Amino acid sequence: MVYTEIKLTVPSSFGETACAIASMLDIGGLYLEDYSDMMDCEIVKNVGIIDEELLKKDTETAVLHIYLPTHISVPAAVEFLRERFNNEGISFKCDIGSVDEKDYAESWKQYYKPLHIGERIVIVPQWEQYEKKNDELIVTLDPGMAFGTGSHETTSLCVEALQKTVKNGDRVLDIGCGSGILSITSLVLGAKSVDAFDIDPNAVKVTLENAALNTFSGTLDAQTANILENRKPIEGKKYKVIVANIVADIIIRLSSFIAENLEENGVFITSGIITERREDVVSAFETNGFKIIGEKEKRGWLCFCLER
Repeated sequence: MVYTEIKLTVPSSFGETACAIASMLDIGGLYLEDYSDMMDCEIVKNVGIIDEELLKKDTETAVLHIYLPTHISVPAAVEFLRERFNNEGISFKCDIGSVDEKDYAESWKQYYKPLHIGERIVIVPQWEQYEKKNDELIVTLDPGMAFGTGSHETTSLCVEALQKTVKNGDRVLDIGCGSGILSITSLVLGAKSVDAFDIDPNAVKVTLENAALNTFSGTLDAQTANILENRKPIEGKKYKVIVANIVADIIIRLSSFIAENLEENGVFITSGIITERREDVVSAFETNGFKIIGEKEKRGWLCFCLER
């Protein structure tokens, strides 16, 4: 499939906000190219190693790459972005081109390496060789055009929270499954079953393909569905853990009904929330009877663990 690529060059200080705005679109994928904090990388700080090519990168600006499937109107998407960027005071340069899914999938692999998240989980790209150490749990992944490699703050925050929450035999619901990273992590951690949903058929396809790369004893059911518009797929079902890594506006809407699907003492893990939207989201949680039992921030992004 050929995707339209929208490249938005923005000041680095607005990179994460721009990413959050863009993720509200019906997109095939996106990634943020931002080198402003490369000197804070753990490898650089602890080992002192950095590629010379990276030193030549512009640290003042970030480039947001947005990939739109053919059924999405490019002018409408650009106008959506322009309006919201202007409201946030984000200056930007816009370039539009196209990219073949196969070319994209190959070009970025050089930057995607095994990633340790939390105490035990290691996200390993399918094409990388990695030798498991001690009690590590391996999640093998080929995200393709779907969101979720583990490198984004919201994804890593959710993976960390899942490690502290999911127990053997738990039933898990993953809303907005993307690459399937959170579903597969839950299964590797011992979940009995995971129901995963995404509005993008490509994400569901990638989730099932990634699941086949991993070993676990539980079951995965991944479907294309918009839970906000049609709750039938989860009607009457109860889950010990519900995870949603989306955006603040969607999370606010979810909070009005998702507690109906939580088992007693179940936990709702949610991220995709920029710090500027914290009060809006917390207010929605309180209005709908949720109690915050955990909150963590990473580079301007928040993750909450909640009980009802």
